[in-house]
Amino acid sequence: MIPPCRPPHRSLLPSALAVLLATISSMAVAQSYHRPILIENQPPQDPRDPSGEDQPGVMTRAYPEFSPAGITLGGFTLTPRLMTDIGYSDNIYARPRNTQASAIGVLTPEAELQSNWSRHLLQAAVSAEAKRYASEKSENVENYRVSLGGGLDIATGSVLTGAVKRQRFHELRGDPENEVRTREPTPFDLTAGDIAFQQQLGDLSFRLEGNGKSYEFQSGTGVNGRTIDGADRSYATLGGLGRVSYALSPDFSVFGEGGWQNRTYDRPKGNGLSSRNSTGPTVNSGFSFALGGLWSGEVAVGYAERDIDDAKFGSVSAMTARASLLWNVTRATSLRGQAVRAVGETAVGPSVAYIGTTYWFGIEHQLQSDLLLGANVSTRTLDYVHSPDQTDILSVGARATWFINRNFRAQAEYNFSRRDGTLPDSNFDRNIGMLRFVSSF
Repeated sequence: MIPPCRPPHRSLLPSALAVLLATISSMAVAQSYHRPILIENQPPQDPRDPSGEDQPGVMTRAYPEFSPAGITLGGFTLTPRLMTDIGYSDNIYARPRNTQASAIGVLTPEAELQSNWSRHLLQAAVSAEAKRYASEKSENVENYRVSLGGGLDIATGSVLTGAVKRQRFHELRGDPENEVRTREPTPFDLTAGDIAFQQQLGDLSFRLEGNGKSYEFQSGTGVNGRTIDGADRSYATLGGLGRVSYALSPDFSVFGEGGWQNRTYDRPKGNGLSSRNSTGPTVNSGFSFALGGLWSGEVAVGYAERDIDDAKFGSVSAMTARASLLWNVTRATSLRGQAVRAVGETAVGPSVAYIGTTYWFGIEHQLQSDLLLGANVSTRTLDYVHSPDQTDILSVGARATWFINRNFRAQAEYNFSRRDGTLPDSNFDRNIGMLRFVSSF
């Protein structure tokens, strides 16, 4: 995560950088010093979640006594990091039957270079990942990520932030947005960029964002032996968002926002449609609050629409909502909750669009000064449009982080996930356990 700069007039820059939390933090190598090991344990991604910056909870709070000093290189600090994971999954293919278990090992070297300037911020990061399965060599993969981001403190109350990244990744088995079962994990390349400008005028603030993403899928072979052309699934998105906020008090603000997104496929024809390309607006209004360091959150309701080029499919519209809440019960205990209802699109499946609803609840506790504990439960429902199919996912997880000293920490994490749906051979149960050892300098 790109932390805020520290200029003399820094009241706006931290909040502006928090706006890009979901995108910029994912572009930086060190997303969070306490980032989860397993993707199932992460809350819904919402760049407007206010709980991560101004009033952090136990897991997102800074612990300077356990933070690596880094290596000073002129006006920059270099932080190298090595993560070693050893784990086990009882269903690596996410199958309903004939499950296959395997031990898993992951080696992830990382490096982050961050400026130490009194104003402005520049950060570059690079990481690589090698994942190995003991019993199924065909599941072995290598990934990488490079990113560059920062913030420009133009003047008092005026901030420009941005980030770009390039990433090679492989699709996760059991991903509900990918119903194609392949013999080997499918690699894809993601290129993304985000830019935002924010202006503060007393109690009134304005923000403009722009973003673009390109997903390039590689070809693969299905379990039935049929070749799956990656060009049929590759697509790009381009979007923008504007937001106006007004502070009724230091602890309470109201806002309204509106945006537009365009999605274009390399090969628009597919899923029985002459064109899956789409455009559509999103509008929201709501309020955010931060009360005495104990409570913070945001609530918004709105409307989203996706117009599919093929008139046979038509448009998809729905009322949307999101809510996030952080309650710091005590200094040592935090409760988090999130709920999101949104319209989504998928390149492969029974439909090209769905309405997704997610509920996530977590508890975090600092048992000792060097020991953090956490647990969470979440549910996610995908209702496919113009289709009787539906997918329900339950996830339950627990984790522990032990700070050995400034340079070393250990983590343990367990996750159970269950998927129930109407699609054939899509239901499964899966248990994953993982131990992680991190060394940072």
